[in-house]
Amino acid sequence: MAEETKNPMDLNGDGKVTLAEKLQYYAGKAGEKVEQAASKAYGDVKEGAKEFGSKASDKAKELGAKASDKAKELGAKASDKAKELGAKASDKAKEVYADAKEGLSEAADKARAKVDELKNRKA
Repeated sequence: MAEETKNPMDLNGDGKVTLAEKLQYYAGKAGEKVEQAASKAYGDVKEGAKEFGSKASDKAKELGAKASDKAKELGAKASDKAKELGAKASDKAKEVYADAKEGLSEAADKARAKVDELKNRKA
């Protein structure tokens, strides 16, 4: 006895394919295609997200390195400026000290002269 090939659209196995069975069969096939397409789209999106994440991570590292370099540069400039201002302040302090010393010396000389003058008057 030769085996008969079963029609895949004969869903109830009665040997007849009705319009309802055809519709149900094609709906099932369409559902499979939708599932395959959705699965592929999900995979594509997942891969795209990985790639985007990797690129974003690389860009973040690059920007972080640039920010670090800029911070070092600004720190060096601030340090140089602080040294410059410190030197100016030191010079100004020396100038003020010299002026004060000179003024004090002049005042001391005037005071000695006045004391001598007063001594000479008494004598």
